[in-house]
Amino acid sequence: MKLLREPLLHFAIAGALLFGAYAWLNKGKADPAGAARTVRITEQEVNWIVETATRQWSRAPNEAELHSLVAEYLREELLSREARELELDRDDTIVRRRLAQKMTFFLEDTARQLVPAEADLRALYDAKRASFDEPAQVSFVQVYFSREKHGERTLDDAKRTLAKLEREGARADPSQLGDPSLLPATLADADQRAISGSFGDDFAKAVLALSSGEWHGPIESSYGLHLVRVTARREPRARPYEIVREELSTEWHRDQAEKAKAEYFAGLLRKYDVQVSPAVRPLLGPTLSALAGQAP
Repeated sequence: MKLLREPLLHFAIAGALLFGAYAWLNKGKADPAGAARTVRITEQEVNWIVETATRQWSRAPNEAELHSLVAEYLREELLSREARELELDRDDTIVRRRLAQKMTFFLEDTARQLVPAEADLRALYDAKRASFDEPAQVSFVQVYFSREKHGERTLDDAKRTLAKLEREGARADPSQLGDPSLLPATLADADQRAISGSFGDDFAKAVLALSSGEWHGPIESSYGLHLVRVTARREPRARPYEIVREELSTEWHRDQAEKAKAEYFAGLLRKYDVQVSPAVRPLLGPTLSALAGQAP
């Protein structure tokens, strides 16, 4: 019959069998504490629903939307409780990861509530002052040589062009030399990150170390060879504590969150009996010891 081939009928039969099996397996068992079967929806839950919707929609829900949201909250609560009672959350990777993520968010949110003392921020500023400095910047001109075009002659052609630039000095027009490319011929007031974004890390480090006013090279990048003249440079500059205080506060909270998570995890390792098979211990044993605050 066509009805027997309907997927919805299959789901209904499977559901009935599942509930029947659960009822039979738990026959005679005492029902959990009455509170486990009690679902309370108070003003606190409704306020949370309104605040969540307001953040997501950038406006408060109207009355009809609020009725729908509260009904959906009740539906989710009932279904999630029933799923847990049927142990549908067991051995579920997605559920496990989501719960672990929620615990992580909880620990991070708790750390964000802390207020750093001024002395703590000063100490962090002194310990990591260089990381808050304004980085060195350079302005430069580059002439590019493609390996695909020049082949084995790339290095020699770049060196000959370098000699020409040195010989002609200010009369030379670098825009008429080398090979055309999508790479910028000049960069102004560029720090290491900006240069790396166009030419790569090794090239950026090399250019930042060059002296100003003369041609250098050939300098290698992943694209080919380059002749480079630094036209201006600015050395790293320290930023005062008052300017970076907000950044310091953000980093302090980040450090506190990491410490809180490590300490909490170490406590969990002491709370639970983590048993590791001999074959796995070389992989996990040192990690467990470190997280538990023990010597490996």
